[in-house]
Amino acid sequence: MNNQIKGMFYYYTVDVVRTAKIFFSILTGIIIASAIICYLLLGIDEFKMYFAIPFATYFNVGIVGFQLVKGNVPFGLKMGATRKNMYIMQLYFMFAYSLAIAFIGSTLQQVTEWLFQAVGVTNYIYVHPAMFLTDNWIMRIVVDALVMFLIMAVLYFIALLFYRTGLAGGGTVLGVLMVVTLYGAFEGWLVDAVVNLFSDVTIMTFVSMFFIGIVFYLIGFPFMRKITIANRR
Repeated sequence: MNNQIKGMFYYYTVDVVRTAKIFFSILTGIIIASAIICYLLLGIDEFKMYFAIPFATYFNVGIVGFQLVKGNVPFGLKMGATRKNMYIMQLYFMFAYSLAIAFIGSTLQQVTEWLFQAVGVTNYIYVHPAMFLTDNWIMRIVVDALVMFLIMAVLYFIALLFYRTGLAGGGTVLGVLMVVTLYGAFEGWLVDAVVNLFSDVTIMTFVSMFFIGIVFYLIGFPFMRKITIANRR
């Protein structure tokens, strides 16, 4: 890793640390507030609250993946960074950020679960994709990191697409994908594919998601190679 990649990686990291702190502060506040509600309603046998931390963290990494292009590529080019170094650094960053957010999210769930058990909150239930496998601290980190990388890579590719081709080009591609998705849903084959996927989930299911993310990252290289400071409208 050369100094230019290290410098950009440091810049990207500092840029997201503040927003990550705010994000997890809000998320923790929501968890505590909803847990208090659950504690006050313990006497109601039918009442249960389900909460999925990944729904929030997946959304967060998607936004960060999208901002890797619009928010940081022009600045890197102005500072004299090469496109190749930026492209490589962004891969390192997506690896690191996915793993870091997965670690924090799983740890937050584990700690709050212990607290809920200590105070007797039994109607607050976490749900997580790792429940398809073995729902524990380490498995949640592995599953989240693999899924988050896919989400970041897809949003990163979409951001490159919009930056290079403008609203017309990016909108056209997304429109075609939307039509194909709706067609598949109405015809039933897309629904069947999703059901078959989640009816027999293994760790390889999530590993496959990671490699799909790698594919999205790689096909974004032609867009990055010719990217300019002035994006198309």
